[in-house]
Amino acid sequence: MAGELNLRVTATKLRQVLAMLAVNANATVSTEQLIDELWPYGPPSTVKTIVQTYVYQLRKIFADNVPRPRVTDVLVTRPGGYAMAVPRENIDIFLFQNLVQCGRDALGAGRAAAAADLLRAALDEWRGPVPGDISAGPYLRGLYVYLEEQRLEAVSLRIEADLANNRHREIVGELRSLVAKHHLHEWFHIRLMQALHRSGRRGEALAAYRRLRCILDDELGLEPSPEAQRLQQEILVSH
Repeated sequence: MAGELNLRVTATKLRQVLAMLAVNANATVSTEQLIDELWPYGPPSTVKTIVQTYVYQLRKIFADNVPRPRVTDVLVTRPGGYAMAVPRENIDIFLFQNLVQCGRDALGAGRAAAAADLLRAALDEWRGPVPGDISAGPYLRGLYVYLEEQRLEAVSLRIEADLANNRHREIVGELRSLVAKHHLHEWFHIRLMQALHRSGRRGEALAAYRRLRCILDDELGLEPSPEAQRLQQEILVSH
């Protein structure tokens, strides 16, 4: 998460502090926020001293890994808390978000091929939904949920760009996997129907609609959306 800084931090809570500072790069993270994240069920009596110790340990790690004179500017003390003063483009999360926005803009401007490339680059920055070696308190858990939603949005935008770029055959397998994993995500079912239909696989596209209808009825008691029903009718009348 810390971009160009190749840091070895093994202690669990120290990694949490580093994660909190990194995902809030250049913004102050208050001592209270750190306490709530690290000890959501109640802090120890010497908690502020412990937080100061963690910050001291991180500064020492930075001192061993960051060339001078930058080292003194990476982890700064601010009124009420601390901040990691590094360019946001060096933090994976912000690089991912920037690439997604650029991809969205390119898609909106009708540049499907460029949008797909940007969105693939964004998804290449993804390291997984939750770093397995970082424990999460309430703040980081909420952040991970939010980032997973952003990842799915990036996948959706990239699929939309691929369809606009006539890559329907190439993405059928991926869409089948997404439908299996996110079976209540109707958008993926609809795009699978489109990709199959455009690939000349009319019967499979109609079968995909029937599966969607069964899933929605069995699990939610709902009918497919008007968009899905319109697409089914288009496929039925096509030759």
